[in-house]
Amino acid sequence: MVRFYYCLIWLCLHGNLVLARCGDAAFLEDAHLPSNDPAVLEDAHLRTPGLIKKYGYPFEEHKIDTKDGFRLTAHRIPKRGAQPVLLVHGLQDSSASWVLSGPGKALAYLLSDRGYDVWMLNVRGNRYSRKHIIYHPLQRQFWDFSFHEIGIYDLPATIDYILNRSGGYRKLHYVGHSQGTTAFFVMGAERPAYMKKIKLFQGLAPVVYFAYTKQSLGTFLAPHIGDIVRLANLVGIYEFPPENEVWRELLYKYCTFIFRNTCTYFIMQIAGVDDEQWSGIALPKLLGHFPAGTSVKSFDHYAQQINSGGFFKYNYRSVAKNRRAYGSAKPPAYKLGNVDCKVALYYGKNDPLAAVKDVQHLRNELPNVVYDELLTYKKFNHIDFLVAIDVRKLLYDSMFSVMKRVEEGEL
Repeated sequence: MVRFYYCLIWLCLHGNLVLARCGDAAFLEDAHLPSNDPAVLEDAHLRTPGLIKKYGYPFEEHKIDTKDGFRLTAHRIPKRGAQPVLLVHGLQDSSASWVLSGPGKALAYLLSDRGYDVWMLNVRGNRYSRKHIIYHPLQRQFWDFSFHEIGIYDLPATIDYILNRSGGYRKLHYVGHSQGTTAFFVMGAERPAYMKKIKLFQGLAPVVYFAYTKQSLGTFLAPHIGDIVRLANLVGIYEFPPENEVWRELLYKYCTFIFRNTCTYFIMQIAGVDDEQWSGIALPKLLGHFPAGTSVKSFDHYAQQINSGGFFKYNYRSVAKNRRAYGSAKPPAYKLGNVDCKVALYYGKNDPLAAVKDVQHLRNELPNVVYDELLTYKKFNHIDFLVAIDVRKLLYDSMFSVMKRVEEGEL
């Protein structure tokens, strides 16, 4: 742990020093779109409903109950009688990720413009989905989940809810980013009947295997995550970060106005360095909505995947508990062969969290991959899927083409 704190201190100092010298870097300063632009600051503080309404799109909010007692919030840009599309965000993210870049760039708006009925799920534990019929967010039991529960409870409940209100559609398009892909693969493995309700799954930065993951803060912490989780639970920390408006505003102001270089450096170290596609407006907008909250157990489960080299259910670190949960001393692997819906995968060469060889390993495990694209832009990183300046040209136009080909029976 001492080494970890030394690394954090070094990163802060090194980040401000190094990035301050890179005055021509796009992620430090964008003369055309400064971070103190009133419109940018407004977008950073508006929540998803406010953002959608601000830009003149119709909006609906829906509450979806899961079988294990959570009440989720889904945000919708409705188009009656149109083909439904479900967008599912990544770890620590929310529905805001699909609209942050604004009209003409953000995926949710572009899909709506193309005539789709757009649904954006907020999974359990984020700032929009913090209700349970029994447990309160201050209780440990509320946070006893990871991407596994999202996959076996949140996604099936949401898919059924949408199709029941779709005007006769029996299948929907599913687009997931990062954790939104992991949870989908869990659903496919554990509840394969739902694959018949998916017209096409499109995975952006699909995260399952970590054998070739680049060295990062996540890989550094992974071997120590068991001790970190035990310490966190010992002092009553089950949520990370805490959902607190004071904390959120402090983080936003420090990172946007005071330690902008350091915060940008941290983001780039985690997501991959891409100075060309990082706009000056990205940081304040991103930090106004991210992190959106999740459980400590979610990080733990991902760290277990890094350590194990496979795709396994949660390890309770107790033979007795594992036997009660799974009937075996060790957690079983998810059966990716059950994910037999049509699958399209998109991944970048500069993504430390979804390495090319790991995604290709995943592709070889899936039985029905109809489209696979290693993006040609060499610096495409983990968050470029959402906020890159040219994301439509680099990625979304290709996605729209694949959707059309599937709908027309060409794929």
